[in-house]
Amino acid sequence: MIRKGSKVKVISDNENYEKFIGKTLKVIGVFKNDKEHPGYDMGVYPMKLYEFKDCPFALYEYEIEHV
Repeated sequence: MIRKGSKVKVISDNENYEKFIGKTLKVIGVFKNDKEHPGYDMGVYPMKLYEFKDCPFALYEYEIEHV
């Protein structure tokens, strides 16, 4: 289970974030809906959205993998 403080990587076939593939990211926020994060897409509910330390974007759980 990925939670705040977990270390993850962007999945290798994610073409949108090539610059971050292979880098370890630390989770600093976990969001379950659009009330918790304004960028959350309710079309993917109940998937979680994650924010990372020193990273300019948030990713959904299908875009990352646990280290």
